[in-house]
Amino acid sequence: MTASARWLFLLLALFCASAWAEPNAEAAREQSQPGNNQPFWLDAQAGRVGITNAQNIDAGVLINTGGELWRRLHEGPFPFWGAIWLAGVPAAILAFWLVFGPIRLHGAESGRMVRRFAAWERALHWTVAICFILLALTGFTLFFGKYYVEALLTYPVYSWVAKVAVSLHNFTAPVFTVAMVSLFLAFVKRNLWRAYDGGFLGGGEPPSGFFNAGEKIWFWFGVTALGLIMVCSGAVLLLPVYNQTRDVLAVADIVHLTGALLFVGMAFGHIYIGTLGMRGAYRAMREGVVDETWAKEHHSSWYQDLKAGRVGEASDAPLIPSARPVVWRQTD
Repeated sequence: MTASARWLFLLLALFCASAWAEPNAEAAREQSQPGNNQPFWLDAQAGRVGITNAQNIDAGVLINTGGELWRRLHEGPFPFWGAIWLAGVPAAILAFWLVFGPIRLHGAESGRMVRRFAAWERALHWTVAICFILLALTGFTLFFGKYYVEALLTYPVYSWVAKVAVSLHNFTAPVFTVAMVSLFLAFVKRNLWRAYDGGFLGGGEPPSGFFNAGEKIWFWFGVTALGLIMVCSGAVLLLPVYNQTRDVLAVADIVHLTGALLFVGMAFGHIYIGTLGMRGAYRAMREGVVDETWAKEHHSSWYQDLKAGRVGEASDAPLIPSARPVVWRQTD
């Protein structure tokens, strides 16, 4: 037998021996370590249901595919791009403010103040605002915690912070939901679209009613659409009736987080316009009054309705009708 033939015979013998030993080794491993074999793990990764001692949401499932999707997203793009978004939007707003500055009045203030928001409307707005800030801070503390907060506080301290954040987030959410629905009912009539709202696409400041086109976009897309998404996805995460499948919970959590990032991004713009971005806007929600010049320049159609007595002095809210005609008030 030549040397080449001997090597070929030796390789063939080794191959046959390994092929015979592999099933025997796998069978022996199945006896000593049940489940430690390739077919078993292929079934587990495919999400096939078996028999387990657990009697909960994961009963019969060894590897939950929905949870795996959640893990890949939460440990992949969301922490990085979410942080970029939350830092980038305020940075862009700050740059805009430094370049263009706030929106100022063209004319001098008249000193005559007009009531714009009733006291109950301001109380409702600030209730929503405070709940929103608490939910944003606690929610992002929980999500970004192990990536950023834990590094600053150390794990033992962060674990207590996380426990407080979970409780505060879950107890604030129902209050926020009720306040949001009340806010919608209070302001929906004044946020209906009018023909003149399309003028904001042109140059200058177009005529507007009680709310301008930008405020109406915030109301319908931010407060209403994103608020509804946040409330519904949050209900799926909290209510026991929905806790029957991990796939549903994973999708709801991803939707909740995405909605929260968009909501907070839009809220940055709303906060900017209501404080630094427009002179006199913050006083309207803090004290409920604006200068007559401010009303004339920024909400000219509303101003004309006030002068003509077509709306009440504070508001034409559907829940509380106006008690008397418009009255111009001189400040002290």
